Amino acid sequence: MKKSIIVSAVFLTFSTLVVKAQETGKHEVNLTYSDGMPVTFFNGFSNALSSAFLGQKLNSKTTSSGNFGLGYRNQITERIRVGGDVAFQQEQTEQSDNTNKLISKRTNNYFMVMPAMSFSYIKTAWLDFYGSAAAGVILDKYTSTEPNKAAVKDNTTDFAFQVNPAGIRVGKKFGAFAEVGFGYRGIISAGLNYKF
Repeated sequence: MKKSIIVSAVFLTFSTLVVKAQETGKHEVNLTYSDGMPVTFFNGFSNALSSAFLGQKLNSKTTSSGNFGLGYRNQITERIRVGGDVAFQQEQTEQSDNTNKLISKRTNNYFMVMPAMSFSYIKTAWLDFYGSAAAGVILDKYTSTEPNKAAVKDNTTDFAFQVNPAGIRVGKKFGAFAEVGFGYRGIISAGLNYKF
């Protein structure tokens, strides 16, 4: 008799928690686009250093796709969500001399995987003002080419982070959000979010 009462109590508690999680939208996924500016800036800075080190003026042109991301969050308390982000960014850098003769071309494909956490400062049914932080790894798969030479391909892995102290989400089940911060993904981010 005691066992059936305990099993029934556990089942009712679990059922209540499942219904509560469904009501509050315990899980969420998001699609994000960020400017990817810090990675572009650091690459431009390293190109300027190599130009100074070589003792010749090089013209450098960098184009970036921006940073595309997919994320997941699980609501563990009323204000705290944990999860992770995966992101991709491509950059191409061309260096030429004073006569605009191509010296080198480099294509970087960045893949990022970062566990993340966010904290809601102010939260209502339609509005969430929050901050977030993430840290993980960045894989740089790059190809470097120079005229009349074989292409050089390699991979590097490094530490990556993103801190967004200010973010705002508007919407109930479907929502849109914008974030401001600093890290490997960018300074300004925006995207779409779905809670389920």
